[in-house]
Amino acid sequence: MFPEGESVYAVPRNEKPPMDCERYLFCAGLLRAKSGAEQSDAERKESFVVNAEQVIRACDEILAANDNARICVMGSESGFAGSYDTTYAEAKRALHSYVETKKLRTPRQQLVCVAPNIIRDAEMTLTRHDLAEVDRRAKAHPKERFLAAREVARLIHFLLYVDEGYISGVTIRMNGGAHTAET
Repeated sequence: MFPEGESVYAVPRNEKPPMDCERYLFCAGLLRAKSGAEQSDAERKESFVVNAEQVIRACDEILAANDNARICVMGSESGFAGSYDTTYAEAKRALHSYVETKKLRTPRQQLVCVAPNIIRDAEMTLTRHDLAEVDRRAKAHPKERFLAAREVARLIHFLLYVDEGYISGVTIRMNGGAHTAET
């Protein structure tokens, strides 16, 4: 989906991204298979740092240094609907709030969040130990399936390459109508 000649850099966790790029995508996520109450203080802190704090800090630095930065961050439907891992849900909720309230310095800057529900072919899902339960829930979903990674990628491509930056300061939910359908 990238234009020909586009350079893509993966920035490892805990490293600073370059400040002079045109487009940024933050895909940080740490979801545990235990509730927030079952997590140690260190696990809860790590979850908040990975799922919100590091992304927020990087965005603040980029937006302060780059008048033309276009940034998309990955949130989660869990930030709206909750999760068994309440620490993850609270961190994503904080990230959504940041995107929706951050004041941008120039009209050329863009900050947007995409908040998908379960992405069936994402590593975070494929490494779960309860895939039979995931499949059962997918069949009960209004779309009778969960998202595909390509659907998320297409939305992000639209936001960063097709839209002219007007879509900003919002969290776009990708839940397939799961919370609006009749049960």
